Parts: sequence; C-alpha cells; structure tokens
Amino acid sequence: MLKKILFFVLIIGIAIAAVVIFNTIRFSKAIANKPSRELPNLPDSAISHMQQAIQYKTIGMGDGLPVDTAQYEAFWHFIEKNYPRVHQTLTHQTFNGLSRLYKWEGKHPDQKPYVLMAHYDVVPVEAATEKLWTVPPFAGLFKNDTIYGRGAADDKVSLISILEAAEKLLSQHFQPERTIYFSFGNDEETIGHGAQAIAKYLADNQIHPEVVLDEGGEITEENFRELKRPVALIAVAEKGYMSFNLSVEQHGGHSSTPAPETAIDILSKALVHLREKQMPYQFLPVIKEMLNRVGPGLPFVQRMAIANPWLFEKKLVSEFEKDKSSNALFHTTIVPTMIQTGVKDNVIPSMAKAVVNTRILPGTSIEEVEAFMNQQINDSRVKITRYSPPDKVGPAASYESTAYRKVESATYQIMKDVVPTPFLSVGATDSKYFQSNADAVIKFTPTIDAKGFHGIDERIGLSDLKRMVFFYQIILEEAGK
Repeated sequence: MLKKILFFVLIIGIAIAAVVIFNTIRFSKAIANKPSRELPNLPDSAISHMQQAIQYKTIGMGDGLPVDTAQYEAFWHFIEKNYPRVHQTLTHQTFNGLSRLYKWEGKHPDQKPYVLMAHYDVVPVEAATEKLWTVPPFAGLFKNDTIYGRGAADDKVSLISILEAAEKLLSQHFQPERTIYFSFGNDEETIGHGAQAIAKYLADNQIHPEVVLDEGGEITEENFRELKRPVALIAVAEKGYMSFNLSVEQHGGHSSTPAPETAIDILSKALVHLREKQMPYQFLPVIKEMLNRVGPGLPFVQRMAIANPWLFEKKLVSEFEKDKSSNALFHTTIVPTMIQTGVKDNVIPSMAKAVVNTRILPGTSIEEVEAFMNQQINDSRVKITRYSPPDKVGPAASYESTAYRKVESATYQIMKDVVPTPFLSVGATDSKYFQSNADAVIKFTPTIDAKGFHGIDERIGLSDLKRMVFFYQIILEEAGK
C-alpha cells in the first residue's frame, strides 16, 4: 500500500514538473525589439528655460492653505515671454486663477482631441533637509549635464518639454491633424482643483478626448536589471488617494506627575500597530500583464515563477515585497505623514493627532481600509476620521486603446532596446479627473529612473530632457495618424 502511495506521489510530482517546464518553455519567446531614432539636439534656450522655471517658488503647502500667488503669476509671465509662437498661435483660458488650458486648433477639429498634461506646483523643501541638498533647491543650477532643483523631475519638466516641442513645431509651420489641448495645473500636489475645473469644462462642453497623457510611470533600468534592457512603465491605472486623521484625547497635566498612559503614548502605540501588518496583497491584472511582457527575457528561475503563478504566486509576491517600490504594486499602503501634539516641554498634552496617508489599490474600498485600520489599532480611544475627500479613480485604460498604442510607439522611437509594458501608478495624478470623459488616460513620462521626487537633490539629466521634448514632439506629429 505504501509503495502505491509513493508511486502515486511520484507520478503527481513528475506531472507537475512537466507542466511547469512546458509552461516555462512556452513562455520563453523573444521580446519584440523595434528601431529607435536618434534624439535631436536641444536648443541652448531649452536648458535655460528649465533652469528658470525651477527658480519660481510655486510651492503648494496644502489644500486651503495660502500660496504665494505672485510666484505663480510671475511663472506665467516667464512662460508667455519665452514661448512666443505658442502664445501667438494657441488660445488659452485660466481656471481657478492659476491653472491654464491651451488649445491648438487641428486641421480636423471633428476628430477627438488629445490632452497633454503637466503641473507646475511643487512640494516644499523641509527646512531640516535643506542643508542636505548639494545645491540650493530653487536655484536651477546646471552641472554635470544635470539640472537640479525642486520641480526638475516633478513636474515642471513635463510642462517645459511640452512647450519646447510645440514651439519647435510651430517654427516649422506645423499644425496638428486634430486639436490638441495642454492642461497645466497649479495644485496637483495638494488636491488638483485646477485640473478638476479644466476636466469639468471639457465635459460640460462635450469635448471628449481620445487620449489624455499625464505624468506617472517612467523608464527604468534599475528595477529589471536581469533583463538587461530598459523597461518603459506605461501606467494605465493609478491607486486611489485617501488620508485619515487619528486623534486621541486624554487628561494631560504637569510633566512631573505623568499618568501610566498619555495621549502621546496611546497614539504612538496605535501607529506602531498600524505599521506592523500590511493589508492583504492583490495580484492585479495590470501587474500580471507587466510580468508577462518582461518575463520572457528574465533568467530561467524567474521565468518559471512568472509562467506558473498557480504554483509560485506567493513566492513571487514575497520577492516583490522586499523592495518598497514593488511592494506598493501589491498592497494598499498605509503610512503616517504628520504628527501634531504638545505646546511646552513640561506640559503633558491632552490631545495627540496624526495624519495617515493611504494609497489604495483599484478594487479596494475606503471602507475596507478603515476597517483594517480599526482592526490593527484595536483601541477605541483612537478616533479615526477622514482627513481628505476620497479619490474616485476610473478603470484601467485598455492596452489596445489608441492612447496606449501611441505612447508605446513613441517610446520605441526615443529609447533603444526598450520594453514597453502596462503599469500601475502608485502615485496620484491630476489625470484621474479626466477619466470619466476620455477614451483612455495614460500616465507616463520618459525619464530614466528620475531622482529626488519629493526629496533631496531633485534633478533631471540633459539626456532625459532631450528625450522628453522629442517624445512630446512625436506625440504631436502622430496625433492624426
């Protein structure tokens, strides 16, 4: 009897091994490779324009908080002065005082338009970290073929690249086949009221874009090193955005006679518990598609795992969870970002507050996130309320959509040996406000492993700037094809 059982187990093992090997071999087809084009040289003015754009301190401090509108208005004066053909040919409207929508009339205005997006507001530089920058954060210095400063990567580079491409084409008397809109938001880093107003205007006027293109994914050479080819992460969807308040009220008093637990103690424990465990992973279709496109070029063991998710899914996910960037593709993330408490060093505060930011996977509800937080904290003294209005992100764009195919085509042309793939943007963008009214929304900027997003020494390389200008030029030239 035992021999029969062992024989049966052996047969099952051989069958499983055969299926795994068969799936791996079938999966190991060559990845397509299409010819690229040589990047044209930039005019010297493009570098200067990017440097100057950074010098305007268009800083967004938070929804409802005041901004230095003089800096924002000065930025637009600078744009009008340095892109004369754009302002002679295109019309523009202002929304919410500081956001702009440009319209470039096409030869065939009956065709659905394209919308190219960017934002020019930037996050502040923390005072404590300013000394860690190797250059002044708003100087726009150019050294070692790199432009440094807040906004260099996020996202003044997109705005400048779009305008550089348009100015160049206008100098050649170019007119797009279909109408093109440029949507430039002023408060993407807070809540995106400007983009909301522009999106509403288009919808109210029955203007339904075929393509909306905003920031999001990028080209990476670091995240798939074994592939030995750059991968273009063309985001077709994004995670939702929601922040929560955590608050604790507890009797305070003199620091010389502390109670066993203070408001700070309770809140601190709650935050620790909240970070001890992640929400369950989800293997979204867009991530499966990404792995299916890059997988054939990876080493055998990795190909085997991707080709046989029915057997290796948990192991595959656990490997991705080791890196914070890839982990965010599989989990709704929850992290404290602000803490407020205390007024004096010898006074125990009676109130402690924290703001917790979440980036929610498509298909997960806000209620599920709240329930998970309550379960993890498990302390009725910690009150959880909503800090920001919920994001409503639309469905993923189809990989067969015109928007995806146009971006994919342009990416092949600007980057040698590139492997384009659908992707999930883990960051929030202004483009979500356009999703209900557009055929497809794509979130992608063709920079290579951009550095310093919301951090220290934010910068953009000259080669990236050249690539971006050429990318938008191709999108504009091929919009009617």
